Amino acid sequence: MKYCDLHIHSTASDGTFTPKQIVERARNFHLSGIAVTDHDSIAAVEETADLALKSGIDFAPAIEISTGDLDGRMHILGYYIDIYNRDLSDLIDKQILARKDRVVKTCKVLTDLGFPSTYDDVAKIAGDAAIGRPHIAEHLVNIGAVKNLLEAFARYLAGGRPAYVYKWAPTPDVAIDVIHSAGGLAIAAHPGVTEGMLPRLPILVEMGIDGFEAYYPRHSHEAQEEIVALAEKHDLVVTGGSDCHGIRRGDPLLGVFKTRYELMIKLRERWKQGKLRTAVNS
Repeated sequence: MKYCDLHIHSTASDGTFTPKQIVERARNFHLSGIAVTDHDSIAAVEETADLALKSGIDFAPAIEISTGDLDGRMHILGYYIDIYNRDLSDLIDKQILARKDRVVKTCKVLTDLGFPSTYDDVAKIAGDAAIGRPHIAEHLVNIGAVKNLLEAFARYLAGGRPAYVYKWAPTPDVAIDVIHSAGGLAIAAHPGVTEGMLPRLPILVEMGIDGFEAYYPRHSHEAQEEIVALAEKHDLVVTGGSDCHGIRRGDPLLGVFKTRYELMIKLRERWKQGKLRTAVNS
């Protein structure tokens, strides 16, 4: 049986694997297809696509867009996107500014808490990646404030903790529309583990979502079945992936958790059909 992984993060966001390392690992584990889904970034898409092509590995250009509204936060995956699309580029630019603003404000809060921190400290860690809380967490480890990234979030950076700072994000419907504008398919990411997301899936259906990520390492069997059943009810696609962030994170590594390659084939077939869904009331 052939396998794929449709949810992988690279050094372009908060992953530790470079595009070259991702493709090498995919080849070593005999994966037939992959998708790099960096947070609010398409910076690694071209390089990974070129390397995957040379290695005979199927590749889907993709992104994971952070969204939020009054009901909470969720991530929307976009597959087979045109990475040169203007609407997508504009949204990414807004996300970059929002991420920088959050880091600046978080560093001020941390300094007030007794942990001297500057934007430059965090930017040096992030390098060319989309800067974010994981890089702040790494900074806290570097200065000895915490022992590891998990402790950094648990004590300071997670929602409700002393150094949590709100970050602007587009609403889910906007993310879905932008992905469609870029010619891609919009998929709800890990709905079985994002707080409050499962009950909202019917609302996402009304917004025009194209499918759900059903096969995910932290999904319970019950959640997986519920997600698949809802997708079948509305003739939506289902996807799966490891959400691999690399060595330093507790996520299943690329090649360890994998899903059937036929999911990628069906995803591409739906995309080729051009059957992008629209909001029910549009």
